[in-house]
Amino acid sequence: MPPLPTTYRLQHPKRSVWSGLERWGLLCLLALLLGLPILTQAQGQDPLQSQAQIQAQPEAQTQTQTSTKQSTQEVQSQQQDKKAQNAAAEQDAPPTTTVAPARAISLAPHITEILFAAGAQDHLIAVDSSSDYPPAAKDLPRVGDALRVNPERLLELKPDQVWAWQANQIGPELQRQLQQTHISLIFAAPEKLDDIPAFVRLAGDSLDTADVAVPIAALLDNQIAALRHNSRLGETVSVFLEIGSEPLYTLARDPLIQDVLNTCKAQNIYAHHAAVAPTISLEDVLHKRPQVVIMAYRDPAQLRARHLFWEKHLGLSPHALLNLNPDALYRPGPRLIEATRELCEQLDRYRAQVS
Repeated sequence: MPPLPTTYRLQHPKRSVWSGLERWGLLCLLALLLGLPILTQAQGQDPLQSQAQIQAQPEAQTQTQTSTKQSTQEVQSQQQDKKAQNAAAEQDAPPTTTVAPARAISLAPHITEILFAAGAQDHLIAVDSSSDYPPAAKDLPRVGDALRVNPERLLELKPDQVWAWQANQIGPELQRQLQQTHISLIFAAPEKLDDIPAFVRLAGDSLDTADVAVPIAALLDNQIAALRHNSRLGETVSVFLEIGSEPLYTLARDPLIQDVLNTCKAQNIYAHHAAVAPTISLEDVLHKRPQVVIMAYRDPAQLRARHLFWEKHLGLSPHALLNLNPDALYRPGPRLIEATRELCEQLDRYRAQVS
């Protein structure tokens, strides 16, 4: 290959070391000049902002404390205003009146026992002359007996309620006076065993002692139900109820006593008599020939005499002659339920002896 002409040869200019360094230095200087304002701005702004933040923190804490203090003062102020309003309302409110407990008078021993059973003894201000049970009843003032009531004495005591046995015990004039003076008149004459707990509940409702009366009435209900569900052994027993001996008289058409006897599977030989408590002859009793005689004497000597009498005339053995507490048996109060249980047990023993 022929050599190129001289005009086409590459020409390399001569360069010195200083010329290269000079360019590099210019570039560095330029970069330094361009970056310096940015660095200076960044370094100048951070201290100012940090100082502003440092100054702002105490101010924020001061504002928070001031706000908390103001909130606490507002709450305390509201509480004081509320207390003042309550005090003003209490002063403006009408005074509360205490209702006095109802005052009651009992005009029959069994009613007195019912009221005591209902927890209403503190409401009793007077009773009849025969009320002697519970023992605390003996300390109460008297306003008459079961047949005669002292109207003046009764009205002087200013009762709210008068509990009586029968209307003829009060009489129309006293009933009119009770009505005029707005005194409640309540009659309590149980005709069956279930009526006794019912009157206990009524007493609790009328005299605001239901907290005592309701559980006591429920207990009496359960006792009656247990007596009736207990199937008696043997046949029905004919009985004669001796209430008095001189003259000889008995209980006949009394529905409550009949319920007692039915509960014990016994039949009163005078259940169909026209009178409630008739006087009868010995000959008629001997003609009816009861299997059992039921008596109610407290005096042991009198009881022994009546045993001998019926052993002689009816030929009855001692286990056919029964005796019960007269007040428990013939007062239609809570104790009659217990007397019914005792009578049923004695009749069961009689059946066991003759079977």
